[in-house]
Amino acid sequence: MAWYFLLCTVSPFNEANFVSLPRRSISVLHNPAGIGINTGVEMFVTFHSTEKNAGFVLGNLGCGIVHTDAGDIYELGTGIKLPGAFAIGFAREFGDTTENIIGVICLLNRYLGLGLKTNLARKKYVHCSANAKLFADILTLAGGVIYEGIENSRDYRWGIIVAPQYGVKINLFTDIKSEWHAGCELGTSKLKLSGIYSYPLKKFSFGLILSAQDY
Repeated sequence: MAWYFLLCTVSPFNEANFVSLPRRSISVLHNPAGIGINTGVEMFVTFHSTEKNAGFVLGNLGCGIVHTDAGDIYELGTGIKLPGAFAIGFAREFGDTTENIIGVICLLNRYLGLGLKTNLARKKYVHCSANAKLFADILTLAGGVIYEGIENSRDYRWGIIVAPQYGVKINLFTDIKSEWHAGCELGTSKLKLSGIYSYPLKKFSFGLILSAQDY
């Protein structure tokens, strides 16, 4: 099913792994609510051992694709920042199945955020997360849980993003199975390059973001 691939792939951009954190283009496949935050023109590409992802946003609209050996998954989405703390989004996925997805992000203040993503189907999946930004955004802590309704299973995730200086991020990510992922992101206000190593899979993933506007 379309959602299965999106839940199992760990993005080299750690913000994409927690639904309270993604913004602009990486929101297309991870939480459409983030499309409406810091809107602009942006695209991303990520390369994994088993798939390739790409997305593009223009203002409040976005589109994305997941390419695997099993087939392609397409997504169209939109996000809006509401007055106050909330942003909401809607996306429609096409592939072996068709999914309607809603997303919500709540920015409680500059330090704390909450996120939720779910599909509009009888057999639901729900992905929710929370994050805290500390020491002037040098350290970001995030945690999340994924509930998958078909098999009635849960997965828990934890992540750390350390930004010791502008343009440098160190990403750490693990889950309840102790499958950990570590990597680094380098960039400017308009270009970001990221790589991550996954263990025990012993696989590398890479990503690129190009933005027309600064964040």
